[in-house]
Amino acid sequence: MASTQHAIPTTLPEVRFSPHSAFWRINREWLTTLSGARAVLLEIAHPLVAAGVAEHSDYRSDPFGRLFRTVNTMTDLAFNRPQAAHRAVRHYYACHRRVKGRLREDVGPYSAGTEYDGNDSALRLWVLATLIDSALLVYELFVRPVLPPERESYYADFQKLGGYLGLTSDQMPPTYTDFQSYMQAMLHSDVLTVGPQARDIARALYAPSLAGRIAWRLSFIGIGLLPAHLRAAFGFEWSEAHERRLHRLAALSRRIRPFLPDLLMVHPTILLAEWQTQ
Repeated sequence: MASTQHAIPTTLPEVRFSPHSAFWRINREWLTTLSGARAVLLEIAHPLVAAGVAEHSDYRSDPFGRLFRTVNTMTDLAFNRPQAAHRAVRHYYACHRRVKGRLREDVGPYSAGTEYDGNDSALRLWVLATLIDSALLVYELFVRPVLPPERESYYADFQKLGGYLGLTSDQMPPTYTDFQSYMQAMLHSDVLTVGPQARDIARALYAPSLAGRIAWRLSFIGIGLLPAHLRAAFGFEWSEAHERRLHRLAALSRRIRPFLPDLLMVHPTILLAEWQTQ
């Protein structure tokens, strides 16, 4: 696959998104972090992403480090001051420059020897897309419904983040409707094939240890919201009882969230940013 070296932006605006924007309202919620496991598993369901993670990270000793770093980078970009945002961008570019290699075996439509590159725009788009799709899905299930104009606005703001992360406007679906079509095409294509490396990463995430069992419980919602065929391909057990439990939790969350204080339910970095702008 072709690789493009992207220049690190030299300047970033001090305020990226308004507290009144859909992007801010949705991502301020702690509950959206429940989407993280789904996003990570969707990412590594792509064989080229799985190879990059397997061969260029310490996922066995630090299985959730990549997820935490991704969340922190997105938070820095969206809600912090320029210095923190610029550090986040530099870290992102430095990490992805090192990610290059070839598949060791056939996986889905990709034959052994297929090149992967952290600078590949299609892979960057997929990683960003998993975050967008998963956050919206969890927010709507656990907080409140999201109207179509809000979805369009949310996606438009994520397009700005895509620009910071090396994606040009013509490399991203132009509207949220186009983005939905892209997601559905990806989710139902053999491009997403859970191969040995993806399963190995998942086993590291949910190892048969105390930490792994806790991680599985914390990831229960994200795993449950995976497409069924991918969840089965990872080897996760999922029953009708699991499905009922997930939807009962979601219904309870939607009922009680309006009565809970922001101090408990809003990311502290974002809450601080809101206080500073008042």
